[in-house]
Amino acid sequence: MTIKELLIQELDDASDPLLIELLDFLQFLKAKQAEDTADVLAARQALASVAVEGTVAWENLKADVGL
Repeated sequence: MTIKELLIQELDDASDPLLIELLDFLQFLKAKQAEDTADVLAARQALASVAVEGTVAWENLKADVGL
């Protein structure tokens, strides 16, 4: 069985309160993954600017990655 099939099988036996909690958790994980992807992209862009400019001030780097 695939992971998706196993999850569906488990969901069939889950109570509604548990399903609500699982849905909330899944949405949280998806949002976190999107945020992590955006953070990696920002870090890569900052690194690329360092490669072009040779160096960058620490405060500028922190601003570029949203810190």
